[in-house]
Amino acid sequence: MKPPAASHPDLFLAVIGDAPFRDQLDLMSVPIVSLAKAKRVEPIRFKRGATEVEVSAPSHLGIATIWDWDFLLWAVSQLNEAVDAATKAGADMPPATLRAPAYDILRAVKRGTGGKDYLAMREALDRLKATTIRTTVRSAGKRGTTFSMIEQVSWSEDPSGKPLGVSVTLSAWLYRAVLDHRVLSLDSRYFDLTSGIARWLYRVVRRQAGNRPDGWRWSLADLHEQSGVTRGLKKFAHDVRRLAEGNPLPEYWLTIYTDVNGVEHLHATRRSTLSLDHAGREIAVRRQRGDPAL
Repeated sequence: MKPPAASHPDLFLAVIGDAPFRDQLDLMSVPIVSLAKAKRVEPIRFKRGATEVEVSAPSHLGIATIWDWDFLLWAVSQLNEAVDAATKAGADMPPATLRAPAYDILRAVKRGTGGKDYLAMREALDRLKATTIRTTVRSAGKRGTTFSMIEQVSWSEDPSGKPLGVSVTLSAWLYRAVLDHRVLSLDSRYFDLTSGIARWLYRVVRRQAGNRPDGWRWSLADLHEQSGVTRGLKKFAHDVRRLAEGNPLPEYWLTIYTDVNGVEHLHATRRSTLSLDHAGREIAVRRQRGDPAL
């Protein structure tokens, strides 16, 4: 794979139309964003085995949220599409900076296009740029790597101050991860999920249950730790039970059960593996091109 050549333009234009959505798979099952809409200033800290994550942000902005992450998903997906195209053509890899009309980005992530939506997008990109992640994920050293997901954001505006276009430069860490194909496809129905915990849980389930015939199981206590939320286990478990009752996640069916030791667990399995007469069954969707085997 060729790195960006010196003569390559320093940015690329996002594709017109829908690019399949991708997430950075190494960050899908660790807590790197706030799941609440209220501003969070308390750092997120997580440690499990050799994996460590610490997330912080300036108090006047707060840590980036799971809804802010929509714009990161858009950028990763666009870059991944450009990388695939360059690989097929045997061309130089695209740069880490991409540009698109603000209107197109909002529409892509199923947002409105009114004044408040443009303002919310600007604030989201500011938080993504200001939020600092220190992690041992994909790090060669024991101390880990510290970075922000977005390195640079710049806007063009009309005379009234309405955003027209935006240029986003992804961090070197994230850029390298996309070049290394460390991405995983997402169902576009993800953007229809209205609660932060539902969006977070879908990303965890998509990463860990993947296409496994038997799905994946977690204790609710493990999920609570994995989420990075500040609320206690009792309230968190209540929220997960409600999600399992409603089963709003695309692609996966959720079941709560208690093991022989009285420990409560969540089981997630692909809807396509359910029995033919099951109300939650969906026809299997072919794995997206480029997805790693999980």
